[in-house]
Amino acid sequence: MSISVPKTIKLTLFGLTPFSILVFFVVTGFHYVPVNLTIGSCIMDYTSPSTYSERSSPLKSYEFDADGDEVLVCYGSPSARGRKVFGELVPFDKIWRLGANEPTRLYTSTDLVVGEVVVPKGRYSLYAVPGKNMWEIFVSTSTYHWGNDISESVREQEIGSFEVKPEYNSIFVENFSVRSQDDKLIIEWENTRLIIPITNFGED
Repeated sequence: MSISVPKTIKLTLFGLTPFSILVFFVVTGFHYVPVNLTIGSCIMDYTSPSTYSERSSPLKSYEFDADGDEVLVCYGSPSARGRKVFGELVPFDKIWRLGANEPTRLYTSTDLVVGEVVVPKGRYSLYAVPGKNMWEIFVSTSTYHWGNDISESVREQEIGSFEVKPEYNSIFVENFSVRSQDDKLIIEWENTRLIIPITNFGED
């Protein structure tokens, strides 16, 4: 004996439900989806009007292995284009989004220590106050704000900060870039290099 399924139930199961889930994921930026299901995908922030304007800085990503667990960094990659970057284009002693466009985001599927900050697995934004002799890097649970819209409400979601001494890079780096080497996150632009230690202390 066959059982017929009413059309309204079919419509809900195969039409409205998937559509609603898709809308929810887009609106929330996948924020509520487990990190281990979204690692490997950097998406633009379609909730911000700025997303729909022409971009001079492409969205890039860097994924690396932290002792067997995945970590993903999503960032806008601006170019120097003959400009003096640090101290002029990016002023010293003022808060900066550490890239371009959306906030620079760190997704981790394990608990980390980034610099000196304990970072439980999840999604975070990174921003900085560059200085001539020392930088301060901030880690926030806010991932919805547009890059440089670092308001008081965003600052209130910080889980910590740490200082890192900038190094001179003899090789000029035209595009802001992120990479890793020997359990360190390396951020480079122009002739400046930041080296940030990363430690995995999550459970196996």
